[in-house]
Amino acid sequence: MKTKRQVAVIGLLVFAAAFLVTGCSENSISSPGDPVQAVGIHVDDIQWIPAKPEFAEKFTALKKFVVDGKLITASEGGVVGGPQTYNNSVNFPPNAVNEDTYVTVEVKQSKRKFFYVEFLPSGNFNELVEVTLSWAHLDLEAENLIESLKVYYSQDNGRYWFPAEVEMLIDPDLKTATFKIDHFTRYGWGI
Repeated sequence: MKTKRQVAVIGLLVFAAAFLVTGCSENSISSPGDPVQAVGIHVDDIQWIPAKPEFAEKFTALKKFVVDGKLITASEGGVVGGPQTYNNSVNFPPNAVNEDTYVTVEVKQSKRKFFYVEFLPSGNFNELVEVTLSWAHLDLEAENLIESLKVYYSQDNGRYWFPAEVEMLIDPDLKTATFKIDHFTRYGWGI
């Protein structure tokens, strides 16, 4: 026979498990106040573009990731990233943030061996910021692959991804795509 305390603990555990299952979905990419979006595309269902072998070897020698960080002042804005992050960067206009904010651009390799760029900190901005992503390090020389190249984003732990549906300025000479957003996330290249 169970004591009242054991019954209460079991009831609490059942409640907590039900709350976690229904109230905290790892598939959600919404921010506070936004409606929950659909689940997205599972990371294994996207054909990720591999890095050029020499880039992957160089990157692996650096261990986990390459990062650039800078304090962005609210009144002046500024740029973070560039050559040190393989031409991945973000440009903040003045007043995009409410207060001086330390911003990072990180190039990382996933456990599944594809590369992505993560911009931090998370949160929404007062003005659109301009993100530039480079595909110069990707093993992508065939013209038909370039035409089918897509940018995907994830706001969970990288398990689910969505095609970025923003207007992009493509520079085939620099091998970059530039677009504007009002919040940060992580981005990867697929077809």
